[in-house]
Amino acid sequence: MIDHSFTLRLSTLLLLSSLLSFPMKGAADPNPKIGRYQTDTKECSYTDSTQDSISCITLQLKGRSPSVVAVRFIGHGSSKNSRRQLTFVTFTTQGKSPLTCSTGTCRLDAESWQSTVSSVAEASFNSNGIATGLPKAWAAKSGECSLKGRVLRCSALHINGEIYKAEAYI
Repeated sequence: MIDHSFTLRLSTLLLLSSLLSFPMKGAADPNPKIGRYQTDTKECSYTDSTQDSISCITLQLKGRSPSVVAVRFIGHGSSKNSRRQLTFVTFTTQGKSPLTCSTGTCRLDAESWQSTVSSVAEASFNSNGIATGLPKAWAAKSGECSLKGRVLRCSALHINGEIYKAEAYI
C-alpha cells in the first residue's frame, strides 16, 4: 500500500522549491529605504569629542527605516590603515529618507533633505577593523542634519554644552 500523504507532501515541497528558484518580476522591495550608501568626499571634516577638527574621506548613510538614517563621517586614524568616525543618528518626522534602496544598496536621490539628530556616536578602529576602545555614544540635546545641493552638514549639541559638527562635499 502506498502512503499518498508522503507523496503529496513531497510533490508540494518540490513545487514550492521550483517556484522560489524563479525571480518574481514586479515584486515590490519590502524595504525601499533600508540599506547603505557610501561615497568618497571632495572635502570633509568633523569636530570630535576632544573638539579637534578631523579630516574625513568617506561619507556613509545607512537607512535603518523610512524615517531613521545614520550619517557617518569616516576619516583616517592615528596609525596606518586605521580609521575614526563620527555618526549622527537622525529621525525625520515626515518619514522621508534621502535614500532610494534596493536589496540593501542605496542611492542618494534627494537634492535637499533635513532631519533631527537624536544621538551621536564616535568610534576608532585599527588597521584590522577592530575597535580601539569602547565607542562613545550619547543622546543629543538638539541637532540637525541637512543636505542642500551636494553638501551634507550635521551638528548636534551635547547636554554638557559641547558641539559636534560635520560637513561633507560630495
